[in-house]
Amino acid sequence: MTSDLSFFKEQLYGNQPQRSGDPRSPFQRDRARIMHSAAFRRLQGKTQVMGTGEGDFHRTRLTHSIEVSQIGYGLLQVLQSKIEILPENDQKWLPERDLIEAACLAHDLGHPPFGHKGEQALHDAMLQHGGFEGNGQTLRIITKLEKYNERGKGLYPTRRLILGILKYPRSIKTFDLNAFSHPPKSFHEDEADVVAWALDGFSPNDRRQFIASANGKQAHHTLDCSILELADDIAYGIHDIEDIVARGLATESAVRNAITVAFNKLDSKSLNSFNADLVANGLLADSFQRKQMISGLVNLFVSSVEFSENVSYTHPLLRFNATLPDLHTKLLKSLKGLAYELIIKKAEVQQLERRGQMVVKRLFETLQSDPESLIPQSSWQDGCIESSKERRVCDYIAGMTDSYADRLYKRLFSPGFGSSGDEL
Repeated sequence: MTSDLSFFKEQLYGNQPQRSGDPRSPFQRDRARIMHSAAFRRLQGKTQVMGTGEGDFHRTRLTHSIEVSQIGYGLLQVLQSKIEILPENDQKWLPERDLIEAACLAHDLGHPPFGHKGEQALHDAMLQHGGFEGNGQTLRIITKLEKYNERGKGLYPTRRLILGILKYPRSIKTFDLNAFSHPPKSFHEDEADVVAWALDGFSPNDRRQFIASANGKQAHHTLDCSILELADDIAYGIHDIEDIVARGLATESAVRNAITVAFNKLDSKSLNSFNADLVANGLLADSFQRKQMISGLVNLFVSSVEFSENVSYTHPLLRFNATLPDLHTKLLKSLKGLAYELIIKKAEVQQLERRGQMVVKRLFETLQSDPESLIPQSSWQDGCIESSKERRVCDYIAGMTDSYADRLYKRLFSPGFGSSGDEL
């Protein structure tokens, strides 16, 4: 185990020479490379909850990631105000703002087109070739697929950034994939060497326990990753409600009932002066009051963050996590389920999701039959050429936006669509 902070600032594949006049820290370079990456820009065309072509107001994966970054910084500020709770020697491990923002901006890079149905389609297609999981693809993008200095080496991220986005530290290869109806939460075996490098600063016992904590659905996190995960939950649980109400996608009675059900799960049916009637009235009022209510709910959770300690770990990055009090956790979990109850389970939305799943499935079947002919050479050669043919096809499809996947599907299967001069 190392207690050297600089060890966790080391870059994968070795340190890059610093450009003349560049005063940035390693974590500032992490953040900049993510923000300037193609994968980050493509998030503007990927589904968050509602399809990207359905309107101009609601969140995409890009705007969601930006909001997660902002919330992550807010959580960090609150934790900084409580840092004296930690032993003095451990206080130095609280992450820098640049690191948290970089991890938050990167956390969804690996999600394919059409949300979780697209992920399921790619996993099914890759079942005999190593599987597919969106979080694992994020790791793959920043360490191998994105372009920075050399093909196949990604963005040369720091060790601590990798640990910050490594939500599930177990290889998909170690699971019986037939035992899961959805992809087990994991990383791809192709990145096992990267994960081993990232975990190198922890003791053997910490590494074993950390890896064993991943059961395909959940896992223990590093301190940095726990901040990211909480920021993601807050953004997902609250901002999706704003989109649903603002776009009129659910009736007032349905929204009011869903909020009531969420608060009824609390013993006191209220939390820090928030109750079902107050929240529902604020959300269903005009846009100014709605924005104030959304802001108030975000503040309710961000301001309540605290440190938790798992004494079975020795390294501070594993021993300490960012958590919420039990009642806050229970309410946030309920709010996260509202999008599904109000929108996602509707037949109209399920039809669109099933269509997206079918598009991804047929694209994979067709492209993998002759990838060197059907995939533009620039895209085929820009990939990780050391990987299998199936993995490279999977990488290509996973990087598509929703609209690009739709256009390519029509080009392949709709007579009269497309021309030889189309941009691909």
